[in-house]
Amino acid sequence: MEKKFTALRVIGTILKAFAWVALILGVLGSLVPLVTGFSRMAMRGLEVPRLGILSGFGAFLMILLMAIFYFLLLYATSELIFLFLDIEENTRLTAHYLKQKGE
Repeated sequence: MEKKFTALRVIGTILKAFAWVALILGVLGSLVPLVTGFSRMAMRGLEVPRLGILSGFGAFLMILLMAIFYFLLLYATSELIFLFLDIEENTRLTAHYLKQKGE
């Protein structure tokens, strides 16, 4: 049988790709405050070097957690779309089978 709802399949695939892009960019983006925090420690004129490290590590954790959250949200949404499409296809095949058996 032919595949229906092509637009939903495309949207599901795009959401899956966006999920991976968000995860990769989020992980890379979370490294920026971490590196910045450690590089502040190397500066000579800084009075409280631990503050730079702690704030950099805190920002790293928050950005990383948000990246993982957005990845899971986008990926689960795309999987939900594909689940509904599979349910529709299975229901249509079952109805077709039962119709043939009844004849």
